[in-house]
Amino acid sequence: MRALDNDATTVLCAVHGGETVGILAMGPPLDPDVDAAAAGQLYQIHVRPGSWGHGIGSQLHAAFVQRLRDASLTTGVLEAWERNIRAHAFYARHGWKPDGHQRPGPGDANYVRMRLELSPSA
Repeated sequence: MRALDNDATTVLCAVHGGETVGILAMGPPLDPDVDAAAAGQLYQIHVRPGSWGHGIGSQLHAAFVQRLRDASLTTGVLEAWERNIRAHAFYARHGWKPDGHQRPGPGDANYVRMRLELSPSA
């Protein structure tokens, strides 16, 4: 709900059969060391567990990348909890790489910041 109440945040929903099966939230970078003139932040992608493996997350990710391109941004940033192996694998498949920045998270595990550098559009 915080994402919906924030004018700087864009929220997209994936709908299948009249039901919301996924959500994406994105906006400006939250960390002051990330250049907001060049980067947008992926705050979250969530897909209902029953809808995993159907390409919904990848479609939401593609929409994020398109929004970056539409805004002439060249970089995406996100944070993923280091113990969320599924998320790390998903983002790695889509070209994201850890950038060395971490911050404390729950359960004595860190949040790891990742970057996606976009290649120039054809």
